[in-house]
Amino acid sequence: MSSIRITGLATGIDTDKMIKELMQAERTRVDKVQQDRQILQWRQELYNSINKDFANFILNTKKEFGLNVTSSTGSIDSRSLSSLSWVKRAVSSNEAAIKATTTSKAADGRYDITVHRLADGVKGASSEDVGQALKNILSDLEEAETFDFKINDKTITVKQSDTMSSIVKKINESDAGVQASYDASIGRFFIQTKNTGEGAKLSFAGTEGLGKSFIDALKLNVTAGNKSYTYDTDKSIVDEEEAFIGTNALIDFNGATGIEQSSNQFTINGISLDIRQADPNSKITIQVDTDTDAVYDKIKGFVDQYNGLIDKMGKLLGEKQYRDYRPLTAEQKESMKDKEIDLWEEKAKSGLLRNDSIISSTLQKLRSSLYNEVESADGAFSALYELGITTERWVAGAVGGKLEIDEEKLKKAISSDVNGVLQVLFKEAGPLQDLDAQGNPVQGKGGVITRMYDIMIDGMKEVIYKAGPGEESSLFRNIRSNMLIDFVTKHGSISLLDKDIKDIDSRISDLNAMLLNKEDQYYRKFSVMEQFVQQMNNQGSWMLQQLGM
Repeated sequence: MSSIRITGLATGIDTDKMIKELMQAERTRVDKVQQDRQILQWRQELYNSINKDFANFILNTKKEFGLNVTSSTGSIDSRSLSSLSWVKRAVSSNEAAIKATTTSKAADGRYDITVHRLADGVKGASSEDVGQALKNILSDLEEAETFDFKINDKTITVKQSDTMSSIVKKINESDAGVQASYDASIGRFFIQTKNTGEGAKLSFAGTEGLGKSFIDALKLNVTAGNKSYTYDTDKSIVDEEEAFIGTNALIDFNGATGIEQSSNQFTINGISLDIRQADPNSKITIQVDTDTDAVYDKIKGFVDQYNGLIDKMGKLLGEKQYRDYRPLTAEQKESMKDKEIDLWEEKAKSGLLRNDSIISSTLQKLRSSLYNEVESADGAFSALYELGITTERWVAGAVGGKLEIDEEKLKKAISSDVNGVLQVLFKEAGPLQDLDAQGNPVQGKGGVITRMYDIMIDGMKEVIYKAGPGEESSLFRNIRSNMLIDFVTKHGSISLLDKDIKDIDSRISDLNAMLLNKEDQYYRKFSVMEQFVQQMNNQGSWMLQQLGM
């Protein structure tokens, strides 16, 4: 509990006001340390924001490139490059019959295809309205009575409480590999295999009693590749000698005849085909070539995002610092309007990362990496400038390192050897020869964009050691799953700025304790003065009484 002080009774002095004014001067020391703490927090927030920008740049550009397959260390898997869908285009001469798409793996050229047969599954449907017959079977069930029937050797159990809707649900949730439905408005039951091809089957083996009666009551007509069945009152579909089997697709592809596939969607030589019509007497042509404009647009999109990132980092490094604008104290804010506070803090935050060594070093490494050749690149190119991508001319005051594209030269490079372009940009460091002793990619070995990602990640780790991950731990793990291991194991999840802030908190706590002691001292001194004045007043009164006054 705080003590209640009653002061100024003898002197008439407003002691509280006087001590408050005296303490204001003392509190300036605490205010200064608290301002230092606020500056550290702002700097920490800026670092966290920069790391978030780097992380989003890496994730967004990888997504836009379609580089979705990466290792635990964030390395681009070679499967990603071979499956890029924007590098090549495939044009069908008859899209109603065959729709084609392709990846970077496909070789340019013309491909002739003949579709002899489409892949199909097994399909069954009630030959007439069977609604009443099914109701009769279900209504005959006694309470707690059940019956079973089997589809593809999977047992379906029917209870008295079941309806056709719940029975259909049980069929679909089983592992029978079929999809069933029932339309009560027309009294028809439908069933088909989920897959197509010769691996798709439908059978009703081993069903007896009410279960057999239920299947017979469906009055199914079934069509399949190996046979067909038409409902007959004298014959049951149950326990057919062999299962109904689906049909494989059958095509000829560029001279290779008799190719069978279980589905109508499949990939051959990097060309994804969706066959829709069969015509053994016609030949459909698929033309595959490099989509120069699409590749150019992807690269330009990356360059634009990279230049935007470099611009932002450059502004932070060159921001003017206003040393006279310190963080505002609570008392200062009380006397200002919100807009005034915002304008003041904008200047107070300006220049907090001016010439920052971590950011400067990362940008310098990025600039240097742009000039290094890509060793062992498989193709006609080995350096970024050979593609028509160079850095802007140096201008005094500019951060430098922004990229410029010679559109004509880049498109010519793409048209002549698109895989060579991809190698220069994305070649991944190999597992042995392209890694140093610590397992990090060696400069010059990986592709330009690959090494740029690696340099950014290294810079991000330095920022994390300095300022911590903030609230973005999961974001960083999406880039590299083990990215925070060193920070946790070697630094105990405590950044350098966290330590500095903790030290300042201790200083603030000590200073506040000192201020309380100082305030108590002032009150004790004023109390002694009050007592002395009271004594003098008492003596003066006694003397006046003695003199009869």
